[in-house]
Amino acid sequence: MSEVVPAHQQPGRLEEAKNIALGWRIIGQITPHSLEEAIQLLRDSSAHATTVYELLSAEISEKSHRQG
Repeated sequence: MSEVVPAHQQPGRLEEAKNIALGWRIIGQITPHSLEEAIQLLRDSSAHATTVYELLSAEISEKSHRQG
């Protein structure tokens, strides 16, 4: 699992999440040629989803703290 960096150290959190999601979309179009490749693609997708989730969760949390 990746570590979420504080906002003052990561000003482009939303941009990074967008770029990961776009890359993930491209990789998702690759057809695996073996069971091992399919398993690896699923693992990679899971890692990308985790990273995007952490980035967006941190952004939402920070915004709610600023508003509340």
